[in-house]
Amino acid sequence: MKYSHFILTGILVSALSACMTDAHHYTQNAQKIISAVNTKYPAVANTLIFIDAPEGTIARYFDNSAVEDNVDTGKVAAIISSLAVKTNTVVVAGEDEKLTATTLAKALSTGKDKINGSKAIVIGAKDSQKTLADLATASGVALEFIDNPI
Repeated sequence: MKYSHFILTGILVSALSACMTDAHHYTQNAQKIISAVNTKYPAVANTLIFIDAPEGTIARYFDNSAVEDNVDTGKVAAIISSLAVKTNTVVVAGEDEKLTATTLAKALSTGKDKINGSKAIVIGAKDSQKTLADLATASGVALEFIDNPI
C-alpha cells in the first residue's frame, strides 16, 4: 500500500512539473525586433516596450489574469505614457504573444483619452490582431502588425 502511494505521488509530481514548464519557450531578441522595425521605417524614432513573461504555462495564465484584473498595470501605464507622447512610434513586443496582446488591449481600452492620434507597432500577436485592431480604431491609434523576427 505504501509503495502504491509512493508511485502515485511520483506520477502527480511529474504531471504538475510538466504543467509548470513550457517546452516551447523561446526568448525574444530585442535587437532583432528594433532592426526589423528600423529596416521598415529607417527615419522614424521608435520606443520599444518589451513585456517579459514568466516561465511556465500556469505562471503565464496568472500574469494574463493579473493584467486583465488591473492588478499588474506597470507595462500598461508604460504603453499609455509612451503613446501619449505622440512624437515617436511605440513598438510593443514580448516573450508571450498572448500576454503582449492582453497588455496592449488593456492599455488601448484604459487610456483612450490620452493616446488618440498616436502610432504603435505590435510584434507578433497573430491570434489577437482583430481584437487589437478594433480597440486601436476605437482609441484613435494607428496600429500595425509585424511578424516576429526570431
